Amino acid sequence: MCKKLASLLLVLILFRCVSFAQSTPPQFRNDLAKAKTDSQLLKVYKNVYEYYKHANNDSAKALLEQGIKTFDAHNFIYGKASILIMQSGIYEEEGVPSVAMTKEKEGLKLFTELNDKPDIANANNTVGVSEMRRGNYDIAINYFLAALNYYDKASDTGGIINSYIRLGAANDYSSNNDKAMEFYQKALALSLHTKVYGNTIYAYNNIGISYAKRGQFDTALTYFEKALVLSEKPDYAKIRLQPLTNIGKIYAEKKDNKRALDFFYRGLSLARELKMQENIGRLLYEIGMIEGLQKSNDMSSLQQALNIAKTIDNKNLQDEILSGMAKVADSNHNYKDEVSYLKQEWIIHDSLHSIAKAKQIANLQSEYELNKSNQQLASLQLSEHRNSQKKNLIIAIALILAITLLTLLFFYIKSTKLNKELSAREKDLQKANDVKDRLFSIIGHDLKGPIGNIPNLLNIHNHPTTTSEEKKYILDSLEENTLASLETLEKLLSWGKLQLKGNILNKTVFRVDLLMNNILRLLAVSYSSKNITIINNIQSDIQLYADENHFKFVIRNLLSNAIKFTRVNGIIEVNAERMPNDKFITFSVKDNGVGIPTDRLEHIFEPYNESTRGTANELGNSIGLMLSREFILQNGGTIWVKSEIDLGTTFFFTIMRGN
Repeated sequence: MCKKLASLLLVLILFRCVSFAQSTPPQFRNDLAKAKTDSQLLKVYKNVYEYYKHANNDSAKALLEQGIKTFDAHNFIYGKASILIMQSGIYEEEGVPSVAMTKEKEGLKLFTELNDKPDIANANNTVGVSEMRRGNYDIAINYFLAALNYYDKASDTGGIINSYIRLGAANDYSSNNDKAMEFYQKALALSLHTKVYGNTIYAYNNIGISYAKRGQFDTALTYFEKALVLSEKPDYAKIRLQPLTNIGKIYAEKKDNKRALDFFYRGLSLARELKMQENIGRLLYEIGMIEGLQKSNDMSSLQQALNIAKTIDNKNLQDEILSGMAKVADSNHNYKDEVSYLKQEWIIHDSLHSIAKAKQIANLQSEYELNKSNQQLASLQLSEHRNSQKKNLIIAIALILAITLLTLLFFYIKSTKLNKELSAREKDLQKANDVKDRLFSIIGHDLKGPIGNIPNLLNIHNHPTTTSEEKKYILDSLEENTLASLETLEKLLSWGKLQLKGNILNKTVFRVDLLMNNILRLLAVSYSSKNITIINNIQSDIQLYADENHFKFVIRNLLSNAIKFTRVNGIIEVNAERMPNDKFITFSVKDNGVGIPTDRLEHIFEPYNESTRGTANELGNSIGLMLSREFILQNGGTIWVKSEIDLGTTFFFTIMRGN
């Protein structure tokens, strides 16, 4: 499915739909003066928010800030928390996400202190939507599941519907389409049953998106049109933007640009009227793509869209716009700009779809399903206990009681035995599944990006209009991607061999100096290009008793990392220290490079540690240090690291001596 359809506009429910009686503007201050209790004051401030939120945000902000001061003075925590959530909605619409997020989290904290569970659930959903807009899907799902857990217990149908739609959107953005459709269908079934049409619009729109991603455009268009018809009422003006935009995208996909632009401009007019920055940015992107390809390199609408996406910190939108700008540049043979846009897009895309996020999303959803199953099991156990009590009231014969107890004991022992066997099998299956997931995640994350760019760069290089300067620029990019791919492939093969064959060692006695000379020769191009000096202090008489291939991998990987994170004209020092009466030799690889931040240092050897780029923007991967640790441990040694920012890093490891 093309990337354009993958960016269809999902509906996000920001707040629960609550209606308040509205006063006329001059009446608000009189209402505030007449209010005798904090609860009455809060009701007036809610009316202020409902009246001004789309019309005059400055007036709303001024009055709501007055409310914060009043409730602080009265120590009315609930009122302050409620106003903080209202303020976050205003700042979100104005495109000031950092302020909105601060307000939301402060409001959630206050509701949590009060143990006000309904408002805690609503605030969790509000914070989750903000996190999702920033591409933090794992964090967003955590908030949505927390809200859904409360709604399930409270049998709050409206809350359950809203949470289903949010969870569907989060999974849709993270490309888990089947899970997204599952949540949408649950939401639609409940909304049709309760006849809450706002929720029905949300469900129709997002289901249409899922069908569009599968290439079923006519079916998708049917759902979008249903959503558009229901949203014609004035109360649903904000929701109407989504089906308007999505219908335009379907027509654009069908190459009916005239009808597509008609829907896009209708949506843009409404978005500007409502001052909805994210929607303005998305619609400018859609218009810019059509006009940019029709006109010669017209980037004006796309540049406006990109500026808005950066202002509101929406990484998904930045990713889509940069991809579109690269496409427009390519159609106009502006290849240097195209390469620049592609590189910017990959950096944004990489931050959105790292291995750690994919793993955390899967774990969060599994945890929720497990908690829900445990709750159902507890309910069944409670019901069984009550039935047992009723049965015991009827049973009067001691013999029957004894037989019953013995029978229960028999089944308990048998069940315990079966559960232990099942648990052992589940662990084996989980281990095999983890191997598969880790392998495919690393391949998708660390190989797809560098290799995927090579065909595009080759096409640009071979184009007759490409200048010599552009060809050199492209060849440098090709060399960078190719070297990164070879390094990643070598580490993947080593890791896969370790996982499939298990702990198989081939220990021998070997000299270190000959092996080190060969490794330094292979790395000569890398450190010479940065004018780095490598000082090899390893004595010629040192011998080790270990797996030679494991030692070569570890020392080469540590040297490669040192080169990567050492600046031009830097120094790297390799040492081997023999302590008297010690059967191990301590090796160290020391550099004077950029150092490692404290928050990354404690996780540096973990399997899902994210990689960073070197001082010359060298590409990396996330498994080299993990493999080094596994190899050292298998050979009976230990590995550790010391680092200071801007002063350098030293990796130490021990290996058994052979003489």
